[in-house]
Amino acid sequence: MPWTSERPSSTGSKSRESTTVTVTKRVGLESQPLLAQDGSALHSKDHEGYNTITMMKPERDPMKSAHPVMMLESSKNPLHSMSTEVQLVCFCSGWVMFLEGINGMSGLATSYFFKETLKVEPAVLSSIGSITSLPWTCKPLYGFISDAYPIWGYRRKPYLLIAGILGSISWFLMSKYVTTVFLSGICMTLGSGAIAVANVIAEAMVCEKSRGETQEYASRLQSIIYTGQAVGSIIAAWTGGYLLTFMSDRQVFLLVASFPLSLIVIAFIVPEERYHGNHVKERSEINDKLLQLWNAFKQPQIWRPCAFIFMLNATPATGATWFYFYTDVLKFSSEFLGTIGLVGSCFTLAGVFLFDATMRKASFRPVFLWSTIVSTILGLSQLILVFRYNLVLGIPDSVFCLGESAILSIVGWICTMPVLVLAARLCPEGMEGTMYALIMSINNLGGIVGSQLGAVLTTWYVS
Repeated sequence: MPWTSERPSSTGSKSRESTTVTVTKRVGLESQPLLAQDGSALHSKDHEGYNTITMMKPERDPMKSAHPVMMLESSKNPLHSMSTEVQLVCFCSGWVMFLEGINGMSGLATSYFFKETLKVEPAVLSSIGSITSLPWTCKPLYGFISDAYPIWGYRRKPYLLIAGILGSISWFLMSKYVTTVFLSGICMTLGSGAIAVANVIAEAMVCEKSRGETQEYASRLQSIIYTGQAVGSIIAAWTGGYLLTFMSDRQVFLLVASFPLSLIVIAFIVPEERYHGNHVKERSEINDKLLQLWNAFKQPQIWRPCAFIFMLNATPATGATWFYFYTDVLKFSSEFLGTIGLVGSCFTLAGVFLFDATMRKASFRPVFLWSTIVSTILGLSQLILVFRYNLVLGIPDSVFCLGESAILSIVGWICTMPVLVLAARLCPEGMEGTMYALIMSINNLGGIVGSQLGAVLTTWYVS
C-alpha cells in the first residue's frame, strides 16, 4: 500500500574525531551553498562576494549518521530559542497544513457523490482521483513562480490570497452547479491546485527558517507544521462520515468551501519583508538559480531517498476500489468509514510525535528498512480481508480494518519525515519554494502512478 502525504539525524553511536575544513569560493552575485558530506549547506558571504564555508569533515557514512556538521550552537530544546517571527511563521504554515488536512472532510462526500449521484465505476473514480491530484505534481512550478515573480514586492502573501479565493470558489461550484463528471473534475482539480499552491508557500516559509540550521532544529519545525495537518485530518475524519448522516454531499461541499477563506487572513498576518531588488536582473539570473537547484537535488542524500519513496508510492493502489469493497461487500456505513479515517489520522499524528521524540537523530537506513518491511507485510494483510480469512481467525471486519489503518498510518509517516527534513535543510537561498516543492512532487507523482496502475488492474480484473 503506497504512502501518501505529500512529509533524520543520527543514532547514538559513539563520537569520533573529525577535522575542520574551511573553503572559500568566489560566487559573484549569487550565493551558492556548498554541501558537506551529510548534505548540510553552509555559507557566510563577505563584503567581497566570497563565501566562506566552515564545516566538520565527518569520518562516518552520512547515511549511517546524520549528525549536523555545522559549527552551530544547539540547545536541547530548539523551541526555546525560537524568535517571535519564527513562531508566527510556524503558526501560519501550520494553519495552512491544518486546512490541507481538514479539506479531507470532502473525501467521503466526494466518493459518494461520484458513486451514487454520477454513477461512476471504481476504475473511473480512480482515474478521476489521479487527474485531480495532478496539481500536486506541479508544485515546483508554483514554487518557482513564487520565488522568481513577486507580486507587489511579496513572494508569499499574494499567492496565499489567490489560493484562498480559488479554493473557495471551486468547492462552492461543486455544491451548487456541477452535474457532470467533466465539470466535477475541473472544479476538484482547481480546488486541489489551490491547496497545493498554499502548501508550497507554507513549506517555503518553513524552509527559509530551516536553511543552514541543525538537523534537530529543522526536524522540530517540520514536526510542528505537520502536526497541524494531522490535527486537521483528525477533525476531517471525525466529522466527514458523521456529517453525511444528516447532510447531503453538496451541503458538505458548501461547508468545505468556507475553509480556504481563512487563507486571506493568513496572507495579511504572515511575516514577510517586501522585496526591493531589481526584478529584471533577478529573473536574468534564473539559470544560475536553476543550477543551484540541480546541484542540491543531485546530492545522494536527497535523490536516493526520493527515488525510494517514489518507487514505494508507485506500487498499485486500491483506494477507489477499496471504497467500493467497503460499501458494497462489507456494508460499512459512512459513519464507520469516517471512523477508519479518524483512526488513521490519529496514528499519523502519533507518527509525527514519535519521530519528533525518538527519531530526529536516527539513521536513515534503519528507518527506511524497517518501515518498508513492516508496511509490506501489512499491505499483504489486505488479502486476508479480501478472502475473508480474518473471520476464520475470529477477527471481525471492523476490527481488522481499524488496526490496519492505524499501523500503516504511523509506519508510513515515520518513513516520510526524514525526506521532508532533508529537503528543508538543503534548499538554496532564494529557491526555497522550488526545491522543497520538487522533492514533494516526486512523492506525489509516485502516488498518482500507483493510483493509475490500480485503476488499470481494476479494469482488467472486472473485464
